Amino acid sequence: MTDEDNRRARGLLHKLLIRRIAGVAVVVAAALAALVYFLEQGRLRQVAVDLAVQRAAQFTAVAGDALPVRGGEVQARLDRFVSGRLPRREGGIVAATIYDTEGSAVARFVSPEYTHRAAAATFLAEHQPAGEGAEPTGNPVDIAGVRHFFVRLPMRAAAGRAIGRLTAVFAPSALYLAELRNRVWRTVGAAIAVVLITAAILYPVIVRLMRRVVELSANLLDANLEMLSVLGSAIAKRDGDTDAHNYRVTIYSVRLAEAVGLDTRNIQALIKGAFLHDVGKIGIADHILLKPGKLNDEEYAEMKKHVAHGIDIVRRAAWLADAEKVVGCHHEKFDGGGYDGHLEADAIPVIARVFAIADVFDALTSRRPYKESLAFETAMEILERGRGTHFDPRLLDAFAGIARSLHAALANRDDDHPRQELQRIVTRYFKQDLAALLT
Repeated sequence: MTDEDNRRARGLLHKLLIRRIAGVAVVVAAALAALVYFLEQGRLRQVAVDLAVQRAAQFTAVAGDALPVRGGEVQARLDRFVSGRLPRREGGIVAATIYDTEGSAVARFVSPEYTHRAAAATFLAEHQPAGEGAEPTGNPVDIAGVRHFFVRLPMRAAAGRAIGRLTAVFAPSALYLAELRNRVWRTVGAAIAVVLITAAILYPVIVRLMRRVVELSANLLDANLEMLSVLGSAIAKRDGDTDAHNYRVTIYSVRLAEAVGLDTRNIQALIKGAFLHDVGKIGIADHILLKPGKLNDEEYAEMKKHVAHGIDIVRRAAWLADAEKVVGCHHEKFDGGGYDGHLEADAIPVIARVFAIADVFDALTSRRPYKESLAFETAMEILERGRGTHFDPRLLDAFAGIARSLHAALANRDDDHPRQELQRIVTRYFKQDLAALLT
């Protein structure tokens, strides 16, 4: 794996983390902005209600027992009460109507300086109090396209006796609305800043944790790969072969898989299956497995059971489960004449069809205790005779294009070269991304 590959992998990791953290920041900031807006709207509404309640309480105190009386006394007292009062900084009541306990309007007030006074007065006239609500209420309304608050509340004497009701329009000041908007944006900005600062603090922590997870994953992968190698070596030695056969046949298989464009997942399964293709032979008796001569029909039937034994073994480990396609089908033939499932053509998993060519090629071109290796041309002629019967013609054509160079590099080699080459393949298909994240 090159330094450029390492940099690319690390860059992808950092981009992924940044996108995820930025996404969370946007969501959190949006949620906080909505919450702040909602709270500020509630605060403004409560200001309107509280202010109206204060004004009503003040007026009740000065109106005294004049409020229930019909005539102009209540209006006169209301006019005197509001005259000369400066509007509050947050805004104030710009229109109000007072009703007696029988629901008749006994006094009205409309601020002569207010721009939308006519619209406010009309709104109040159209919204007379309904019922005798015990608590003051305030609701946002749009009057003349401007946000106001419509306030309704009971008016009571000092002893708590109901003496009337007040409806009013509260207009927040432009200054207060501007402050509200500024407060919202400041809060949103602060929330975003907090999220970003928190993310900046957590980012290296997350990276370190991810690297630790990757390191543990790499260790687990190494353990699995070692188990794969040990199992393959154990059965190879029991079968009178060497590790080099497993190395060579796996390399041949992978190169053919690459030549026909199989994806990484299939190649990973192929590597596992190539190492373990004969693992089921561990369940075959020695007098059959190691017999120097030709097997009789009964012995051959027993030998074929190594496929079922192999399937049973790889199914016991989840990490090896995808090796079943090779372990279970590497003796199938393209025309359906193989075993155990008598599959044919595309019904045979593609990685098993790939492995079948590689396995036979290595057997033909390798020295064994009972035979010498065949020349490259002779081996290819034998493979060609199996076209369409034993082997997939399309895969056989692809193998013919790479076979000579593979033979020159690996045939009959029992030194360290096949192992080193296979290690590079394993790193590429199992460990490349993990290694990059650890650096």
